[in-house]
Amino acid sequence: MTFNKPRPTVDELYELLKRTTLPTILVEGKDDIVFYRKIEEALSELQVDVLPAGNKQAVLDLMDKLDQHSGTARFVYVVDKDLWVHGVPKKFGTHSRLVTTDGYSIENDLFADGDLESLLDQNEITSFRSEVEKFCSWYALALQRTFSGAEGAFRTHPGKVLDDPEFYETETRLKENEDPPTELYEVVVSNYQAMLRGKSLLSILHRQLSKDGRDVKFSGRQLMAFGGSRKGEKFDRLKGLIFDALQR
Repeated sequence: MTFNKPRPTVDELYELLKRTTLPTILVEGKDDIVFYRKIEEALSELQVDVLPAGNKQAVLDLMDKLDQHSGTARFVYVVDKDLWVHGVPKKFGTHSRLVTTDGYSIENDLFADGDLESLLDQNEITSFRSEVEKFCSWYALALQRTFSGAEGAFRTHPGKVLDDPEFYETETRLKENEDPPTELYEVVVSNYQAMLRGKSLLSILHRQLSKDGRDVKFSGRQLMAFGGSRKGEKFDRLKGLIFDALQR
């Protein structure tokens, strides 16, 4: 029988990090570490260490604590943009050693680097893009509600959104005094590879690549690994930004 080890707290990680002498890249979670190990390998001459903090807030909390620490080790903080893809808050946009993904999340960057849509045949591409457009119609309204301070469950799984007609009809019906999210929809759907929530994007792709009767099927983790192995433009961007931050 196996047990998941409890995740270290921010305070526990801080006590560990303030004693290290190694340049350290702090990333969000253990699911991302497979990709960031490739960054670690690419920067091996700097003898960097990559450490998952658990989530985005933990990385930002550690950044606040370590900024006040006078140790000799250099730290770089790497987080997903998430909703910052619509605008990074000023307090974070000016930090010299905070690095964000180019798209919404690391999944988006891997999607682009791996050219994952090329795994689809022509019929699958048509179906995939049709589902992306339908999902974005719901997603844009859910985002608009979130931005306005109302409840907007934009993290709902695409299977629920696309396969439950009653849910879709209810959740895309405008409420009193609500305007259609036309501009937000156009922003997201015109650049869905970067702007759509990464886990949702991969899930919509996975619906096509795991269909019954398909000769070759892919799991979500396989798609992540494939995208990461390509080491394309997004990989080079992150590697370069992390390298530059370590020199500061």
